[in-house]
Amino acid sequence: MFSASSAAGGAPPHVRELAQFLAVCDGREPAILWPEQDHARDGRDAAARASETRELARLTGLHPSLACHLADVEGPRCSSAGSADCLLVQQTEGAGSFLLPAGPSGEPSFSCRLRSGEVLYVPPGRGWRADLTPGARLLLISLAPDGPYGHHPV
Repeated sequence: MFSASSAAGGAPPHVRELAQFLAVCDGREPAILWPEQDHARDGRDAAARASETRELARLTGLHPSLACHLADVEGPRCSSAGSADCLLVQQTEGAGSFLLPAGPSGEPSFSCRLRSGEVLYVPPGRGWRADLTPGARLLLISLAPDGPYGHHPV
């Protein structure tokens, strides 16, 4: 479905790892990345996050948009009905239990628990919900195959 560019050059190791992870995701099934690289903590400044997002776009050919969910501010539960884009849910702090109900084409339900640094791939069209621990933080990276950056441009 995706291919990671061999021109990984200046991309940070954790961004290259995300691009390689996307290259092996088939677009139909959820997947989990237990990272080998230390992923940057949630406290990065906007410029660093924007630079990493541009690198991910360059490596994958996809157009990422970012959103965050903070359990202490927005509540311990979050969900999405699904979209036409694939989604990476990165647990940047704390932990969370995730459920992807059965898919629209009969895909089985999927559940997992993520800890800080781990990433869940949600295929296009799949909804999900999460129950998060206090203090948990999620980085939601929506990846569109074409078109401009999403609602949080970088």
